[in-house]
Amino acid sequence: MTPDFLLEEHPLLLLNPRLVPPYGWAGHIPFAFLAVDLLRPRTLVELGTHSGNSYMAFCQAVRALELDCRCSAVDTWQGDAHALHYGEQVYQALRARHDPLYGDFSRLLRARFDDAVGQFAEGSIDLLHIDGLHTYDAVRHDFETWLPRLSERAVVLLHDTGERGRDFGVWRFFDELAARYPSFAFEHSHGLGVVAVGARIPPSFAAFMRRAAEAPQAVRGFFAALGGKLVDADGHPVEGTPVEAPPPGTHLYYRRRDESYDESRMVSMAPDALEGVLDLQFRLPADTTPDYLRIDPADHPGIYGLGRVAWRAQADEAWHELSGLPGRLGHVHGELLPSQATHGVRLASFDSDPHLEFEIGSALPQRLPGEWLEVAIRVEYEVVIDRPALHRLLERQSESIVEMVHLSRERIDVQNLLREFAGQREQLLAMSGEFGQQGQALREQSAELAERRQQLQHLLLGFSHQREQLQGLASSLAQQQAQQQVRMDEAAAVRSELEVLVKQSARQQLDTQAALERLQQGVDALAARGFVARMRRLLGRAR
Repeated sequence: MTPDFLLEEHPLLLLNPRLVPPYGWAGHIPFAFLAVDLLRPRTLVELGTHSGNSYMAFCQAVRALELDCRCSAVDTWQGDAHALHYGEQVYQALRARHDPLYGDFSRLLRARFDDAVGQFAEGSIDLLHIDGLHTYDAVRHDFETWLPRLSERAVVLLHDTGERGRDFGVWRFFDELAARYPSFAFEHSHGLGVVAVGARIPPSFAAFMRRAAEAPQAVRGFFAALGGKLVDADGHPVEGTPVEAPPPGTHLYYRRRDESYDESRMVSMAPDALEGVLDLQFRLPADTTPDYLRIDPADHPGIYGLGRVAWRAQADEAWHELSGLPGRLGHVHGELLPSQATHGVRLASFDSDPHLEFEIGSALPQRLPGEWLEVAIRVEYEVVIDRPALHRLLERQSESIVEMVHLSRERIDVQNLLREFAGQREQLLAMSGEFGQQGQALREQSAELAERRQQLQHLLLGFSHQREQLQGLASSLAQQQAQQQVRMDEAAAVRSELEVLVKQSARQQLDTQAALERLQQGVDALAARGFVARMRRLLGRAR
């Protein structure tokens, strides 16, 4: 490197920090040490601190250099869309580590960025680290809001300049700043932008910026290598890095169907010891009616059993047990193991985020407004691996372990299948004997059916002869009926003729009777005239 900038003059960058999850910023800690060494700030402010890896590194450097510097970390410690939302335990864990070490010159200022800016005088801040919400509008707003508070020797650091997904816009705003101020960007650990905003930055820091501009790849490679001594390319602590294990805790997340899990919808508790069987009770906020719950039994790899799950509302005295837990499981982070309890589940996890989700909404009744809900879960802590070295070993070997678990599970499945096949073979042999007996009975029934068939055939032949005879009789009967019909037709014709003759005879009889009546009338008329007497006399004379 050039005489203007000599690394051997800054051994501070080789300090060993203590890390806590998440580790996304940890790769830039060596440069954080160097930046404090080069700037020697009088006021240092960080916007967005989370668990504190970056801020604690700044404070560690200030303490090591014995600087007269006031440090402030500004955050609500509630999270955002990019850092995700988290609960009170993140702030409390940071405070427990921070206050004893750096409380005499540093403070954790719990406030929104815009609300906190008024607590700093104009032109007072020498080092500003912006790591809040990473959208373009948000980071630009933060920079412009705090710009009047920056001194003439100020440097601004912007994290996540290497991220371009999920609506990240730091890279875009950093490009705009690079056109206005001397700037440099690291590419490892999600990227870190360095912007020399002040018009009179210290010569030592200006020398570094010149060296970075002259040999950017060499500078990036050097600090990436230093960061690689702390975390690997995947962002996990390397072996030998001091890591502070998070305090033991069990977390219950809750959500509706259209929500995602975050730490704003989480209830936590810290058991005295993560061992044995514990009945854990979580009280959800009033008016909370979850559809799904997610239990995180610990922040360590291990084997965990989940047994009885029960709930009660504020108005209930008795607990209501949640039935059918295995059938209610949703997302599971880990490997499910066989469970001796028919109503429980067992989980094996090889990383620090074991959890499983289960559905509960269908079991919950409607509750009165303002009522809280209490959930009781029985957790068995079979194995808890709380040593960071073993964590890393498990993470490296997790794929092999999972394959072994799968192979073991497949071997067990094969053995179970063989046992099932043996049992089925015995059943088949028994069924074969039964089928033999049934076959003999079927053969006997078949012989009987053959005899009955022959009898039926004889009957059918007799029925056939009878049918022919009946058909002959029917034909004769039809002929007789035809002849009878002819005779009936002839008789009807004769009857018609007789009826005509009878009518004619009757008519003639009437005519004859009428003639006789007329003759009688004529005789009577002649008699009246004496014609009969004269005829008698004449006839007498003739004799």
